[in-house]
Amino acid sequence: MEHLETYEEEKRRLIENSQRHKEELAEQLKEITAHSKKLTTNALVIGGSLILTYLVVRQFVGGKTKKKKNKNKKKQQEEEEDEVEQHSSVTSSIFSQVGDALITHASIILLDLAKEKLSNYLESRKAEDEDS
Repeated sequence: MEHLETYEEEKRRLIENSQRHKEELAEQLKEITAHSKKLTTNALVIGGSLILTYLVVRQFVGGKTKKKKNKNKKKQQEEEEDEVEQHSSVTSSIFSQVGDALITHASIILLDLAKEKLSNYLESRKAEDEDS
């Protein structure tokens, strides 16, 4: 009888330990999942801002080269319209300057946002390291 009672007590203790470990693992899994979601969100924001900046810059820079090629073709084909081209050149120069300013400001804003997100992430990471 004593052997049976000892066996039952040992079995109960092992089941309790198993349940406690299971709960701890579930809690750790929740923490890891929350941390992963936060990291993913930050990475997507930073990556998205960099991609958006790249696309905006690419759009304006790519447009300028096409205009220059078109202007060179027009000069070769139509030398009589020099005055019209000079006027369009001045206009496109103004638009180019405005576009450059917009690109610069958008890049600064997006990079500032990415910097802020990155610094927040690094601060939270540092705080987590200090806590553990």
